[in-house]
Amino acid sequence: MIVSYCKKCKMESEGAVCQQCGKRAPSSSIRDVWRTVRVPGADTGAWRSAVGILSFTVIVLLAALLLIERFGSSAQNFAASAGSLISAVAVAGVIGLLIVVAAFSLQGREEIRYILDMEGAHMQTWYRASRVHAWSRLQHANMGAAVQSRDGSKYLKAEERHLLWRDINEINYSPSTGTIRLYRAPHLAPFVLRIPPEEYEMAEALIKKHTKIQK
Repeated sequence: MIVSYCKKCKMESEGAVCQQCGKRAPSSSIRDVWRTVRVPGADTGAWRSAVGILSFTVIVLLAALLLIERFGSSAQNFAASAGSLISAVAVAGVIGLLIVVAAFSLQGREEIRYILDMEGAHMQTWYRASRVHAWSRLQHANMGAAVQSRDGSKYLKAEERHLLWRDINEINYSPSTGTIRLYRAPHLAPFVLRIPPEEYEMAEALIKKHTKIQK
């Protein structure tokens, strides 16, 4: 959705004309904005990341403990203690997995706001203001920083990302999945835009206009 910000009225309006004073906004104040909703517990990508990090941590921990034990004891003692170490690390891994499950269950849903403006692409992730929701994300529950939405609900910002047009080196358009991946470094850590079907063509056109990169 194309929106504009009127400095005089200090408000955001749909389209390029302020709905309060009727003044047309300059091109620098016009942006494409859309929102999506995500539930971390139902996001397979979030689960893959969490399980991957947990598995890597368990493997590194187990390898480190086995090396320390191997060089710090005789072969006979090492054979006797290796099984206990493996069991202990396995239990720790299961506990870690249960903590991940509990955290995802308590996080609630997230509202992700995407913005395309003259400078670049921006993403803000918000969640309903709650100490439990904040703690489950390993964040400080700063309730004083909550922002009130139009419906009266209060939200806290989980994260914010920015990518300037001039820093983009590669782009991958995928209309079938409703995603556009912007890369600062080719093939590494993309900035992923998840776009509703009705917003996709506008977002793609704006990105091509600002970057001159077709594929």
